[in-house]
Amino acid sequence: MADQPVVLLGVTGGIAAYKAAELLRGLQKANMDVRVVMTKAATRFVGPMTFETLSTHAVRLDEISELTADSRITHIDDSQEADIMVIAPATANTIAKMANGIADNLLSSMYLAFAKTVVVAPAMNTNMWEHPATQRNVLLLRERGVFVVEPGAGELACGDYGSGRMANPDSIVAEVKLRLQVQRKRDLRGMRVLITAGGTREPIDAVRFIGNRSSGKMGFALARAAFDRGAHVDLIQANVDMPDVPGVRQVEASTAAKMHAQVMKRLPDIDILIMAAAVADYRVADGPAGGKVGKGKDEWCIDLAATTDILCDVAEHHKGQYLVGFAAEYGLEGVARARGKLERKKLDMIVFNDISRTDIGFDSDYNEVRILTKDSEVLLGRAQKETIAELILDNVAQAVRSRIGEGSLPA
Repeated sequence: MADQPVVLLGVTGGIAAYKAAELLRGLQKANMDVRVVMTKAATRFVGPMTFETLSTHAVRLDEISELTADSRITHIDDSQEADIMVIAPATANTIAKMANGIADNLLSSMYLAFAKTVVVAPAMNTNMWEHPATQRNVLLLRERGVFVVEPGAGELACGDYGSGRMANPDSIVAEVKLRLQVQRKRDLRGMRVLITAGGTREPIDAVRFIGNRSSGKMGFALARAAFDRGAHVDLIQANVDMPDVPGVRQVEASTAAKMHAQVMKRLPDIDILIMAAAVADYRVADGPAGGKVGKGKDEWCIDLAATTDILCDVAEHHKGQYLVGFAAEYGLEGVARARGKLERKKLDMIVFNDISRTDIGFDSDYNEVRILTKDSEVLLGRAQKETIAELILDNVAQAVRSRIGEGSLPA
């Protein structure tokens, strides 16, 4: 990849096409060389001259010949030169073509010919975005490794209010920068990484449970980032409702006991363990009741017993694997408790996040954490969980390299 990465920007026919000009400028300010390809419908909203003037490159259009002046094939040639492809706005029609392998215009042909990272920013009417066909197509793209920058909610051009607005150009630029950074990082190549995510649930009866709150977003972001860096990743998930992570082996473990069994089973074969899951500390002492317990009294006393502390058990049985824990604590005074867990559970690193804040953490796409080791403390300021995941792995990879020697891991 050159010092100035080349971005292939696809613009499709929606009212949000005007925002693509702002996106182009944002990519340029981030030191990227942008080449634009427009669908015929897109030219009805914004003239090609706008993008040609801003990018200083000829805009690729469906009307021109597929062959360049020196007889090279346009969609193959441009696809090979670019480092990343961004389609913004991406209409429901274009998303459907991408998902189903239809190449009936220059942009969709370029997509099929492009073998590197693709970022898509959908923009459409709320009903179109929420339609099962569109959601299925988006899911297919995610499963194939396309990164989707979710549309926002607000007033749409049609007058409706709801989801479907193209994401803010700054958010798209941030995603592109992140993806380009990941392409350059292969510091976990060949490493075997085990990650846990979500919150376990301990059944009381057939319908009730005791559980720990967690969306699993942080763990999933870590799994995706580790895979992108070249690691072999296993993800043990507990009660997470999120799309699968392409390339990652995923296993469901809904209770603390099941997660403990899955972790211990894989422990001998891994290099790095990252315990991002919120594992319940207690279970029903006598086991869950059969069926559903009826509401026949005002009070119901349940005896609880402690679940197995997975990381403590790992500490007793591991053979030099790099161990990372998470500590969800209330308030900054929780840093001291997190450091106590670091020492007590014999971890190499623990990631502290403050659950007293409402702008990060639970169910949020954002987080702010402190990375604690025996000799250091690093604050990672509020950012999207995908960015936090990358920064956490930066620290993990550096520590692992230092431990086993720079020459023992591939660059």
